[in-house]
Amino acid sequence: MRVSEHFSERFNVTLQARLRDLRNLAEMVEAFGRMHDFSQRTTFVINLALDELITNVLVHGQFEVDVEPLIEVELAVPDETAILVIVSNDVRFDPTADTNPDTDSDLLSRGIGGLGLHLVKSQASRYSYEYTDGRNRLTLEYDKP
Repeated sequence: MRVSEHFSERFNVTLQARLRDLRNLAEMVEAFGRMHDFSQRTTFVINLALDELITNVLVHGQFEVDVEPLIEVELAVPDETAILVIVSNDVRFDPTADTNPDTDSDLLSRGIGGLGLHLVKSQASRYSYEYTDGRNRLTLEYDKP
């Protein structure tokens, strides 16, 4: 895991395809949140989003042959909004697409998948996705209460 030097303003982290780095990343988000007076809820939903999205990339992502899987995370607070950006070099996947998860049926009768992304999107104030230069870029914004 490589970390940027400007931790007080924002932080950038580059992760290799290892789930064990998620714990260190969560601790960094918590420290950054304390530094910027995030509510516990804001810190929780950012860590939830990171856990869900990074796990999805590592478990379900498809990478080109001879490409080292990398995930870049940036968290910044330019004003009263926390902006989380996740960039991955796996094949194109738009997590903002409408997956229409079944949220009405009995839990045991629902199909597997889709609820994690639904939860991530529903907790963000705004989100956007773009695919450029062979990289997925998801931006999630959280208004600080």
